[in-house]
Amino acid sequence: MIWLRRGLKVLALLAVLCAVAWFAAQRALGPKVEVVLPARREVVQTVVSSGRVLSPAEVSLGSQLGGLVRAVRAREGERVTEGQVLVELDDRELSTQVEQARAGVLVASTRVGQLRTVSARVAGESVRQAQANLRAAETTWERQRMLFRSGAIAATELESAQRAVDVARSQLQSAQIASAGSSAGGGDARVAVAGRVQAEAALRVAEARLAQARVVAPAAGVIMTRSVEPGDVVTPGRALLVLLRDGDTELSMTPDERNLADLRMGQRAVASAEAFPDRPFPAEVSYIAPTIDALRGTVEVKLRVPTPPPFLRPSMTVSVEVEVARHPNVLSLPPDAVRDAATPSPWVMVVGNDDRTARRPVTLGLRGERVVEVASGLGERERVVPSSVGATVRVGQRVRPRSVEAAR
Repeated sequence: MIWLRRGLKVLALLAVLCAVAWFAAQRALGPKVEVVLPARREVVQTVVSSGRVLSPAEVSLGSQLGGLVRAVRAREGERVTEGQVLVELDDRELSTQVEQARAGVLVASTRVGQLRTVSARVAGESVRQAQANLRAAETTWERQRMLFRSGAIAATELESAQRAVDVARSQLQSAQIASAGSSAGGGDARVAVAGRVQAEAALRVAEARLAQARVVAPAAGVIMTRSVEPGDVVTPGRALLVLLRDGDTELSMTPDERNLADLRMGQRAVASAEAFPDRPFPAEVSYIAPTIDALRGTVEVKLRVPTPPPFLRPSMTVSVEVEVARHPNVLSLPPDAVRDAATPSPWVMVVGNDDRTARRPVTLGLRGERVVEVASGLGERERVVPSSVGATVRVGQRVRPRSVEAAR
């Protein structure tokens, strides 16, 4: 029994010594830590921000005339085409004015035609008759002059013949003036043509006013609101309909101004609506505001959507990811492996060949969502301690690396 008790004491002492030796060895070797290895891969840097779908131009449609609404040919939410009649006013009085103007054009055109045919023919005949009368008067005067010289007639008879010549010559001049006035370039013709032009202008004015009795769509789009019904009496300028015009669908986002240096026109982006997160669609940067919002420290960026999905609606909330840079086959680490990445002096904690940790300054390149490019300061096979486990590990401490993983 004495030897048995002594054996148990020896065994207990040996167990204690083994435990102390094990803990001492563990302390000397350091804690177990997970490390990652740098990996070569493509790094894509993006700018991510939330935004909204911009509404295309909204156009308020009204009538230039006042009057009674006869018909409304569009409903809210209805798609319309350019030139489609949307609202009609009572146009009976305007139609009558158009008919009167057309009659005025017909009368004026008839007047011009008459001057070019009948009046010109009559005036020409009058000139020929006056010329014949003048020749007859001149012949009579010549005969009377010879008789007067021979003393066969008195001077009064010669004077009477001279007056007949003067009258005939005056009548010829009057006929010639009348003929010139009735010709194409004459005064009467010019007055008649001017009257026709005036009548045609009056017709165009009447037709324009008749057209104003209809409100038509200036472009294709969708009727957003309708505030008029048949039988209403409207006034000029009152908004009757609001049309959402078709056009390029655009997105608007306001990223932090720190991203301004990375943004460029034409950069590609991927957007998704909060209501349809599993249906992303492409977009392209089309506008970068020249000024910064001083209160928010943001910059407005607009993106064009070349093929908008049918579910997009104005003012819908979207998430936008703009690709600002892409580097293929570069050394990279998970963001968690880089310390003080937002400062001018980023660094990583590496495990050396002696299994001791060390601080290693690095130069960063592109910063993607899941990986960060390491431009310099790190080798491909070096072991890096992520910051998530490095909080309990000091620089210069011995560690036991395990679960070595490549950066993905």
